[in-house]
Amino acid sequence: MLNRGLIDLNPNSINKLQINCIDEQDGSMTIHIDWDENDPDLQWWTDLGPEGQKTFMIDALREALDCYVD
Repeated sequence: MLNRGLIDLNPNSINKLQINCIDEQDGSMTIHIDWDENDPDLQWWTDLGPEGQKTFMIDALREALDCYVD
C-alpha cells in the first residue's frame, strides 16, 4: 500500500535531507541521513520510519544505477 505522505511528496523536499556517505575502515560505506523532524516538508520522511527510509534509499540507489547497467 502506498504511503499517503509519498503521494503528497514535494520532490524538492529531498534536498532538505542531509545525506553523508561515510567510508568505513573495512572498505564498506555507511549512508547517514539527518533531517529536521519538525519540518512539515519532511513529514513524509519521518513517517516512513527507519525501515521505510532504508527501503526508500535502497530503491532510489537501484533506480539511479539502472541507467548505468546494461
